[in-house]
Amino acid sequence: MTLKHLFTLAVVLATSTFANAGDVSTYSTFKVTFKTLSCEGSEGFGSVDVDKILKIESSKCEKGDPVAKVYQILVNSRPGASYAYLVFTTTEKEAERIMKGVDRFQEDKAQSLRNSPRIIIDR
Repeated sequence: MTLKHLFTLAVVLATSTFANAGDVSTYSTFKVTFKTLSCEGSEGFGSVDVDKILKIESSKCEKGDPVAKVYQILVNSRPGASYAYLVFTTTEKEAERIMKGVDRFQEDKAQSLRNSPRIIIDR
């Protein structure tokens, strides 16, 4: 190994966090907006960062509620928090639309990383 390559390797290993991949940094602010629906029948809108959506799951409402079943969207509310979520509820159709948006976001992010000439190292 030449001195030039050894120096480059040492710089890469000494850097604790380096994240720069061109347009990928703009993905952190990509939001998805959706209709919300509660078991009581209240409707509204929500908007969250796509990369903070952790899980979408169904949830049965209580007997006697005007809505029989909703879908919960669990969103990480604090960086590094394991079990601190914001919870939005919506319809099955809207949950499927949100998942398609998340899938497109992931595909675009992966494509951007594949096309980027830069290196990402995160330890």
